[in-house]
Amino acid sequence: MNNTTFTEAAQAGATPRHRMFQMPVFKPGVRVLQGGREETVSHVVLRRKEMMVYLVGQDEPIRPDRLQLEPQWFTTERRPEALNWYL
Repeated sequence: MNNTTFTEAAQAGATPRHRMFQMPVFKPGVRVLQGGREETVSHVVLRRKEMMVYLVGQDEPIRPDRLQLEPQWFTTERRPEALNWYL
């Protein structure tokens, strides 16, 4: 798919080699909604194969499924990054 976008390829019925997906990204400083209140993420911990989100000013962690956050788009397409350093 040289000059076609993912959407154009999907509409044409072609199966691209890469896929697009959405996922919420919890990281420090991100604003989330919890019970209708806007909160700020302090930090995120992975513990026993489970992710827990800590909010600023709260001691107890929150499960991510109890928070609302606009998901971001990702792709599995490889995009090589330019070298910004020299040897």
